[in-house]
Amino acid sequence: MKPANSSVSNSIGFTLLEVIAVLLLISIVSAVAISKTASTESEQALSEVHQVKAHLRYAQSRAMADNAAWGIYYASSNTYWLFETTGGNRKLLPGQTADTVTLAYLTITGTPQTITFDGYGSPGANTLVIHTSSTNITVTANTGYIP
Repeated sequence: MKPANSSVSNSIGFTLLEVIAVLLLISIVSAVAISKTASTESEQALSEVHQVKAHLRYAQSRAMADNAAWGIYYASSNTYWLFETTGGNRKLLPGQTADTVTLAYLTITGTPQTITFDGYGSPGANTLVIHTSSTNITVTANTGYIP
């Protein structure tokens, strides 16, 4: 027999507070997961923008080191290569296994386009702009500065 003043609860289940806490936790985790997958392509495109800039700077440094014209030729919306004008042929860029670089996440508009640096590292008297699907890359006139 139970004592008269005993209040034993036989309820099973969850309280409203527990259900709300679990739903809140699930929504936070799913929001983080969705934001990580959505930003991956834009991060890859930004990485390729930095790669294109590095390759431009490499062509510029080779031109200054050799005191000869070197450049980058953008053949299509996603391919380009390094060339030396005196040799007239394609050269390998650092870190590449083929003479043509293919971009997977970045698109270059307005191709074909050639950017050539002279022995002083200058692209000439005009500022050159490479329009991409992510951002524009500027090569400043005369100085060849690439921000």
